[in-house]
Amino acid sequence: MSEKLLHGIEFSNLESSSYGALSPFQFHILKTILPDRKDWDSFLEPELKNLPSPFLLPDMFESIQVIRRHTQKKSHILLFGDRDTDGISSSTHLGVFFRELHEKNGGKLTIKTSSANDDYGLCPSAVNFIKAQNPDLLITLDFGTSNYEEINFLASLGIEVIVLDHHEIPIKIPKCKLINPKREDSIYPEKKICTSTLAMKLIFAYHLDEIFKANNQNQSDSLFPDVESIYRKININEYIIKYPELLEKLKSLLDLSSIGTITDMMPLLGENRIIVKHGIETLGKVIKQKPENRKGLFFLMNSLKLNSDKLTSKDLGWGIGPALNAAGRMGKTEVAVKLLLAQDDKTADLAAKDLLQLNTERKERTKRNLFKVEEYFKRKPERTNEKIIFCYEPDMEPGVSGIVATKLVETYKRPAIFITPDHGHGRGSIRSFENENVLDLLNLVSDLLIHFGGHKEAGGFSIELKNIPVLEQKLKTAALEWLQQKVTLSTPEKSMVSLLATDLTDKIFKELQIFQPFGQENPEPLLSIRNAKIISFKPMSEGQHARFQVLGASSKIKFIIWNRAAELETSIARSGSLDLFGYMEENFFNNISSIQFVVTDFQL
Repeated sequence: MSEKLLHGIEFSNLESSSYGALSPFQFHILKTILPDRKDWDSFLEPELKNLPSPFLLPDMFESIQVIRRHTQKKSHILLFGDRDTDGISSSTHLGVFFRELHEKNGGKLTIKTSSANDDYGLCPSAVNFIKAQNPDLLITLDFGTSNYEEINFLASLGIEVIVLDHHEIPIKIPKCKLINPKREDSIYPEKKICTSTLAMKLIFAYHLDEIFKANNQNQSDSLFPDVESIYRKININEYIIKYPELLEKLKSLLDLSSIGTITDMMPLLGENRIIVKHGIETLGKVIKQKPENRKGLFFLMNSLKLNSDKLTSKDLGWGIGPALNAAGRMGKTEVAVKLLLAQDDKTADLAAKDLLQLNTERKERTKRNLFKVEEYFKRKPERTNEKIIFCYEPDMEPGVSGIVATKLVETYKRPAIFITPDHGHGRGSIRSFENENVLDLLNLVSDLLIHFGGHKEAGGFSIELKNIPVLEQKLKTAALEWLQQKVTLSTPEKSMVSLLATDLTDKIFKELQIFQPFGQENPEPLLSIRNAKIISFKPMSEGQHARFQVLGASSKIKFIIWNRAAELETSIARSGSLDLFGYMEENFFNNISSIQFVVTDFQL
């Protein structure tokens, strides 16, 4: 371990805060997270008034007009979403919206998500389904940006298409309204927002449009030669102050948007921080009040036994999100959609139970795959020395390839590809290790792939089984061009503050809470404890994990280490004290809350 880990700022030497009511401890961590002070106010006070206007998104204004035209004509509207949590959440957002706006007024509404046998995006089965449905308006959610030929084909059939997506922009854009913040012509200030947020923005824009039109209904069109530019200048704060019902509508949409933001690993800064901060407050009301359009979410959160008084981003990322995602992973996305769209208690309760059963099955499948992966690399240890970890065997089980690929990255500290057989061909996931763009690599081998897509950090693809050995060989060459440098192990992260055991109290934990919500690009602050003397060491799960105490630390703080208990126990036997590195969190189990220090690293 690098010695620089010992060079954290000493707790006793922290400088006094010169910013508001921050303690020296909080002040130092804030400076570490955000060196530029101009970002401090928005970080500490993530207010809804600072959300950008939805009309800054490309094609937003035009899409609202398209939707209004089709709802007035009582057209057939088809929503088609991806199978992951972001796709499910965004499909639910628009499903509820069009159910009230369109279906109840005589329009036809169909809601579909990709599931069991579907590849990513507008694959042949998806296109065939859309052709059979023959909608007047198709809205794709969380895919579509890269489906140039498929969308142009559907447009040639007379189907109007709106795409809500946040994936990378290809060279050619299909014939549709493409609401994607990553477009080159986009003036939207945030580029990394999820599709659930785009769906929320679309709904909010529709209501803004209604209010704007009502206030200017007597104005001549000649007064507005460029209406779209006027919409782009709309001040969100003015409207939510003047129209309280608009503010309540906005708040009600933040629950699903925050779930999509966390599970799709969007950076928790700027707009995403605002959405998650207030989305958690909305979820807190959902778990207690059971709103009419959130019955399914109410039953799911209560079934997960979440702390209704203190929800955190961890509950979204480790509880709600994985449960929803399990449906798609197990080929039954419709269970999650049925849950979130449920309009009565019985349907919602049964769907929540079905979803949790799927999640249990998903966990068991993941365990079986991870065991097979471990055995695979024991037989073929030379494969762990490649620049990219590649794993495929015919007996691997489908549906959890993304989870396994992530585990491989964590274990071997380099990009990883994991492939499973799935309905006659291979379905794989690729995950980056550091700053690699996995889509660039997939592009280099695209001639072997049936379909591929995803984000810079995480992608998915399908491939003919016979081409998998060819893919592995081609990747060895392509990786040289892709990585451009040798893959090396990362340097352990430097702690923000170095503490003595006696400094570690519940007060420290409370002071850390101003930095919530935690997540991508805003993780729990890494702390170090110098010369910790470990006592009451209790192994768990056959020695894989352990709980213990540290002499001198507050008895209110429990210590835990995951997956490295045996290694820690050996180090304890070698030395009377250790330096511990980790973060503090609140653990809620059996309706009892406790504060724990999660050890992520240690050294003699």
